[in-house]
Amino acid sequence: MTALERYNFPLFVESGAFDRLISARNKCFRKKILLVNLRDAPLNAHMERAFVRAVAAANASGKSVALDVLHYFANDYGFIGRADRTGFRVKYSGMSNLKDFAAKTKYDTLVMIDLPYGDEELVPYAWLALRDRTPEKFFIANDILLPRGSIFGMDLAEDLQLLKKFSGAYILNQHSERAWGRFGLPKGRVYERDLAVDCVYYDGRNVSSGDYAYSCGSSSRKFEDLLEAVRVAPPGLKLKIYTGLKPNLPADLNGRVEFVPYTPDSSRMKHLIAGAKFVILPIRPDKENPCAGLTVALMSMAMKKVVLTAGNPYMHRYLRDGINAFTYAKLSSETLVRGIKRILSLSRTQRNSITDNARDTVLRLNNMDSFVSGFIKRHCG
Repeated sequence: MTALERYNFPLFVESGAFDRLISARNKCFRKKILLVNLRDAPLNAHMERAFVRAVAAANASGKSVALDVLHYFANDYGFIGRADRTGFRVKYSGMSNLKDFAAKTKYDTLVMIDLPYGDEELVPYAWLALRDRTPEKFFIANDILLPRGSIFGMDLAEDLQLLKKFSGAYILNQHSERAWGRFGLPKGRVYERDLAVDCVYYDGRNVSSGDYAYSCGSSSRKFEDLLEAVRVAPPGLKLKIYTGLKPNLPADLNGRVEFVPYTPDSSRMKHLIAGAKFVILPIRPDKENPCAGLTVALMSMAMKKVVLTAGNPYMHRYLRDGINAFTYAKLSSETLVRGIKRILSLSRTQRNSITDNARDTVLRLNNMDSFVSGFIKRHCG
C-alpha cells in the first residue's frame, strides 16, 4: 500500500507484478471491500482511516477482510495516519484505469462515502454506483445534505437516481428518509446515524489551557457579535478565529484578536483547539442546517475543551448546558458575554467535570470508530 500511496496506480495496474500481487491478496482474504472516497475533505479522510482500523481489528479477531480504497484527493491527509496491510489505496486517474483496477477483484461490498460535489468525481462515482458486479452496495452520508440547486454534482446524482441499486444507506439524523429518497433509494433501506468524529485523532492528550478562546467557521457564523463580546470580556482574554472569511477587525481589538487563514490541513485546527482556553461558536440560526457548528463542537469536546455554542433541539441531543458544554438560546453579543463569564468563573474541579463529561459524551454517541466497526460487523464480517 505504501508504494501506491506515493505513486498513481496505472504504473502498477498495467504490470504483471501487480497482477500477481493482487491475485495473491485476493486468495488470502475471504471478504473484499472497495471503499470509494471521492470527496476531498478532511472528515472523509478520517472516516477512511476509521475503516482501516476497523478492518484491522476485525482481522485481529479472526475475520478475513481485505480493504481497497479509491480516492480522488488533491490534498495530503497523511497526518491522520495510514496503515493498511490488506489492500491498496489508489487515486482515480481516468475511467480506463479504474475499470482495469476494479476488474482484478471480485468485491463483496462496495461502500461509497458522500455524494459527489465536483464534475471530475461524478463519472467514476456514477459508474461504480450503477454497475451490477458488487453483491452489496452501501452509501454513507458523512456531510450534510444540501438543497437542490446548491451543488451540480449532487443535483445530477438526483437526476440519475444514483442510489437506486444500493442495499442500504446510512444518513445523518438531521435529515429524513424522505429527503434522501430523491436520490432513488427505496424506502426501508435507510438507517439513521449520529454525526461522528475521529476520537483517535481528536483526543484529550497534549492539550493545554492557553490565554485565548478559539472560534472558526464561515457563512453560518456571526463574528461581529463575537468581536463585540470579546471587547467587553476580561482584558486578558484573546481570540483566534480560524476562517476563510476576512471580517473587519476594529482597531481597538488589534493584538487581542487574530484571524488565522483556513487551510485544508485539519491538523492546524487541531493544534488551535488543543491550545485554547475554551471554544466559542457564534452560530446564526440556519433552517437548512440546524446542526451548524456541531462537528467542531464535538471535535473540541473530544479534546476535553469547554464549548460555548448555540442551543436548539438538535444540538441538545448531544450538548447539555452546564453539564458537558454551555449553550445559548439566541445569538447576541450579550448572550456570548454571559457564556464567556460562566466559563471563566468555573473552578478547576467544575471545569474538569464538564470536560470529562464532554469527552465521555462524544465517545458514547459520536465516535467514528464505533460507527465504522459496527458497520463492518453488520455488513462485512
